[in-house]
Parts: sequence; structure tokens; C-alpha cells
Amino acid sequence: MKKAYYILGADGSGKTTFLKELERVINENGMKTTHIWIRSPKIFSKPLMAYCRMTGLTKYKIINGIRYGKHEFYKSKFVSWLFPILQLFDFKIKYLLNRRKMEAGNILLFDRFNLDTLADIMVDTRNYNLHKTGIGRKFIELSPVEAELLVLNVDEAIIRSRKKDTLFDEHLSYKVEVYKKLAEDLNIKVINNNKDFESVKKEVFKYFRL
Repeated sequence: MKKAYYILGADGSGKTTFLKELERVINENGMKTTHIWIRSPKIFSKPLMAYCRMTGLTKYKIINGIRYGKHEFYKSKFVSWLFPILQLFDFKIKYLLNRRKMEAGNILLFDRFNLDTLADIMVDTRNYNLHKTGIGRKFIELSPVEAELLVLNVDEAIIRSRKKDTLFDEHLSYKVEVYKKLAEDLNIKVINNNKDFESVKKEVFKYFRL
């Protein structure tokens, strides 16, 4: 059995659902798991985020009681350049803070991690080749050692029907496309999650050899 499993995908693709199922099966077999979740941490990038809010590069709206936020960093060359750098520093800090948990000897289940943060940045800056740059490669180098990676692909319309808080997400289509691009360029296995739960579960478990 692998020591780590990392499921990627856009919001509403089913990552957490299948990781919980993995966790249940692994625990039933007498092994311990550790769930790791790090998504786009804000430490050094906090002042920049405040600047973006004041200048309108970050916007929020409430629809049917759900708060939606969107970053339009691509409208500023300066922000598009600086934000990925600050996010790399922020992610490395969170990475180090979680290092002890990752070295505890348990089987690791990664829900949100380095490639998800990279995907978020690619969407916010509209730089769909960021993963090919020096900053992008630094993010990729932080991928969990010995982890089995998997991207869950779901049609945008199905995501919106399954996950209420994605219904009016204006960036959802970009997120779906970015994960497809990362999967293709980084040679990550893709499983289609447009089907019923049990069918997809069989594919996921088969790929992970569980």
C-alpha cells in the first residue's frame, strides 16, 4: 500500500468525498491516516490581498445567502507577478508547520495541497503556463514524496448541480480547465466523476490498488 494519496480537482469534483472513503477503508484495515489540507494560505500575501480588496481586484457578493469571492489579479501585471511569489513563501511556511504530521508514519491523505494552490494562482492570474515557470516548478517540487496522484474531472454543469456554493462561481469553468491542463502536462491520472458514486469509487480504488 502506498504511503500517501493525493486527490486533486476543482471545487465540487469529489476530492473530500473519496478521500473520506479511502480513510474509512484504510482505518478498517488497521492502519492510521493523517488528513492534510493546505489551500492558498495567506501570511506574507495578506497585505497584498488587502490592497487587492481596496483596488477592486478582489470582489465579493452574496447570492441566496452564499458569499462568493473572485480575484481578478490578471488585471494588474504587478499583482500577477508578486502574488505567486508571496504564495510560494506562504505555502512553504504551512508546509513546514505540517511537516511533523507528515513524518509521523501514518498514511497521508492530501485533500488540498501544493498543486491546488498552484491551480488557484493560475486561475486568479489567468497565467495558464505558470506551472512551466520557475515559480510554478517550485510549487511542483513540493508534491508529496511517494504519493499517488489523481485528478477528478467533472463537467461544470454537474458540479453546479451537486455543490450549492458553486452555483454562481464565475471562475468555475477556469478551475475545471486548469486542472485538466495540469493533469495533461504533469502526466497525472484523470478519472471522470460524472458517473454514479459506486462506479467512480471502483475506478479510484482500482487505480490506488486498494
